[in-house]
Amino acid sequence: MRALAVFASLALAACQTPCPAPDTGPQAASFECEDGSALDVVFSHAPEMARISQEGYVTVDLPSRVSGSGYRYAAFGAELRGRGANATWTRPGAAETECRRIAR
Repeated sequence: MRALAVFASLALAACQTPCPAPDTGPQAASFECEDGSALDVVFSHAPEMARISQEGYVTVDLPSRVSGSGYRYAAFGAELRGRGANATWTRPGAAETECRRIAR
């Protein structure tokens, strides 16, 4: 009986496949904002950064910052924070605006 249990557990172990490696490459996202602007964001993991492109402005690279939930990238008076498909974008000299992720 014990031999049967060992055989069964070995047979089950042989059937399992390894889990795929998590995708750690850069992830691109596009956002439309309430002020009419559009953001293209590339989130990278090594280092934790967001590269934000907005038409008419210089592209900025913002490092990850501590966030209670969701994400937050900030430096030089610019900040992108959000959770899920919603984000808030702040840039020096411009009013804060709410943005929503879109499919492209």
